Amino acid sequence: MARKERSIMLVCRYSDGGRRGYGRVDRDHDGDRVVPVAYDGPTGRWVPRVGRARPVGEVTLLPPAEPTKIACIALNHTSGGGPAAGGGRPAGAASSAVLLKPPSSLAGPEDTVGHPGAAWELKHEAELAVVIGVRCKRVRPEYAAEVVAGYTCANDLTAYAKAPSGAGDGSAPAAYPPVWAKHFDRFTPLGPWLATDLDPAGVGITCRVDGETRQRGSTSDLITPVHEVIGVVSEHMTLEPGDVILTGTPAGSGPLSPGDRVEVSIGGIGTLRNTIAVAVADHAASEERPCER
Repeated sequence: MARKERSIMLVCRYSDGGRRGYGRVDRDHDGDRVVPVAYDGPTGRWVPRVGRARPVGEVTLLPPAEPTKIACIALNHTSGGGPAAGGGRPAGAASSAVLLKPPSSLAGPEDTVGHPGAAWELKHEAELAVVIGVRCKRVRPEYAAEVVAGYTCANDLTAYAKAPSGAGDGSAPAAYPPVWAKHFDRFTPLGPWLATDLDPAGVGITCRVDGETRQRGSTSDLITPVHEVIGVVSEHMTLEPGDVILTGTPAGSGPLSPGDRVEVSIGGIGTLRNTIAVAVADHAASEERPCER
């Protein structure tokens, strides 16, 4: 039986004096507060846990998921967003368009993201992210809501090599495999929090760079709907609690430069904000040591 419709709760993951946990975000005239909660897989509910409520401004918001893997659905938007912008793919082809990103690519709200270097073109891709709540395999679409802990904003950052060059200076090595384009550290900003029990079928997605709207779309324009995407991914791999699925980006993905302020907004969730920092390789080259620590 599908989960009964419940009111949407906002749940953040945060750090408070070195202690990490999840909290319900309560909003009132006195400001947003974080009330400690934990996810109960068997019931699919976020339940209270012992702890003191704190103002959101007094804690550090973290990525609202702790995945073992991040699955990305490529070319899943009718507007042709993503790596091959300009044309979508046939309906039902999601099973052949799943990419994986490592957990080390996670970034949280307000985190800075290092640009990979002058030889790379870094692009934004605003998407709705699904966060899995329970271990699952071969999920039927009509039951997909049962395995979801919540939904959040994502920026599926991708770097494209401008031209072959030598490695070691932040440039793209010759014959650089495209699959690595999404694997850089902090290339998957998530946040600011999860929205539980959100209907993912028709929420708006917007990306702004320094206040300029670059992407505007809706999950209603996905070729393979969100719940079917969960089924496709879980058909091929076991999903663990905390795993993340990025569901597809609308047209308008564009270049980013150091100093750019990127905002991804999704209806019913909120706005994820990150700043692009000076090139990672340029920073590393300025320090004479054999490796970064």
